[in-house]
Amino acid sequence: MKTGIVERIVNGGWGLVRSPEGIVFLTGVIPSETVEFEIKEKARGILWGRLLKIISSHHSRVKPVCPYYEECGGCCFQHIEYTFQQTIKTSIFLDDLKRIAGLERRIDRYVVSPPFEYRIRARMKPASNNCIGFIKKSTNQVLQINNCLLFNERINRFLTAWNNQKSPPFFYQYDILFNPDNEKLYVHLSHPPSTKTEIILKGYSDVVFTWKGNEQAGISYIKIGNFKYLASASLFFQNNFFMLENLLDLVKQYLCSHDTVIDLYSGVGFFLPLLYSHSKQTIGVESSSFAVKLASMSFPEASLYNMPVEKFDFPPADIVLCDPPRSGLSNIVKKRIKDRNYKSIIYISCNSATFCRDLRFFLDHGYQIKDLNLIDLFPLTPHFEIVSNIILT
Repeated sequence: MKTGIVERIVNGGWGLVRSPEGIVFLTGVIPSETVEFEIKEKARGILWGRLLKIISSHHSRVKPVCPYYEECGGCCFQHIEYTFQQTIKTSIFLDDLKRIAGLERRIDRYVVSPPFEYRIRARMKPASNNCIGFIKKSTNQVLQINNCLLFNERINRFLTAWNNQKSPPFFYQYDILFNPDNEKLYVHLSHPPSTKTEIILKGYSDVVFTWKGNEQAGISYIKIGNFKYLASASLFFQNNFFMLENLLDLVKQYLCSHDTVIDLYSGVGFFLPLLYSHSKQTIGVESSSFAVKLASMSFPEASLYNMPVEKFDFPPADIVLCDPPRSGLSNIVKKRIKDRNYKSIIYISCNSATFCRDLRFFLDHGYQIKDLNLIDLFPLTPHFEIVSNIILT
């Protein structure tokens, strides 16, 4: 057993504590707390510990309300009062900004969210008994979840019903989407069901099940503000329904009247209608052919290209909007953006480390950050969304 003081929370939600053996990373802690812990393992020179006892607690510590909290690897900030989570997330981002991008700067806005029941979308796995759940903390095993406090109530009703089966059928992945407009639940399965399993699925008359080959059966419209999107459980869609208008509003402030705007990684077209309402020509680039099909049906005014962004021939434009996966922009894409000297880059990211890495590249090539915001799309977790405007000087 060892004791130490938690210095800060770093990217990923880990608390940093110093010990004679080196820096130890712990979960379930808050900065400035004195804790008792043990070192569990050393991997690639990093020490991972297990919290044993809180000797002196932070005033923002609260009792987690979720019964799965100690085991589930999901919302690891539930022991922290929500307003202080904002302070921690801002600190995580500013630390990455200084350490990776070499930039010291305040954020301009932090947009908060209701902390519970905000998720309309989830990807879940089967536990050993084929019930649906999430990955257990620090393991590769799945914990059965019947009720997640982050989910819309309709998703939880499905989880309870599915997991209460005597012997649920096996699927190695479930992509779940609740549509608040028509109040239907859509579940995309990892593979087609057998004839026997299909009979079981028909018992869930209020759920639309799809799988590869019949994705068309799960298409529905979702309305966000003044815009309507075709969505599918098989495709990415932002999960925090409470905050989607806020996300659009943050991007809207960077737009006026433009000739051409490019939307990289455009998906089902979340930003497309906003962009073409402020430009003469809007171009979307997306590698998923199904996503492009839905976006073209929703927004025929946009010019859409079904290809990896790396293969796109970047034309002249006023603005390029980037909303890449967690891995960020590839070197090829960054170079092509830089070579085109686009006046403005609207960069949206859910990973502060890769965002700061890419920002450093643009800072080194004549750009500066004009506006920088955090929007809490993922309350009770260490994750957040970055919305920024990077301009050519």
